[in-house]
Amino acid sequence: MTDKNVDKQNRDRNPDQGTVLDRIKMPPMSGEEALRRFNETSAASESNAVGEDGSNQSDLAQLHPIMKLVALGGTLLMITAILLGVLYLFGA
Repeated sequence: MTDKNVDKQNRDRNPDQGTVLDRIKMPPMSGEEALRRFNETSAASESNAVGEDGSNQSDLAQLHPIMKLVALGGTLLMITAILLGVLYLFGA
């Protein structure tokens, strides 16, 4: 017996040995079948990303203009605070 055969027999007897991929039971699949399934799942996720009104807008684009301004102001305030903190640390 070669080492490869011994390792395979040990894995069959004790499924806790080996890698995680060795323990996953999956049916054989061709490359074309895998691509077809990938394309189906990516098409399904794209259709879920489209909003209720049928447009593909981001969350920020759907906000009220006042809330956009608040979000922008908070972001700029946070960036300014971080930069001042870094300058303070270099100055200390």
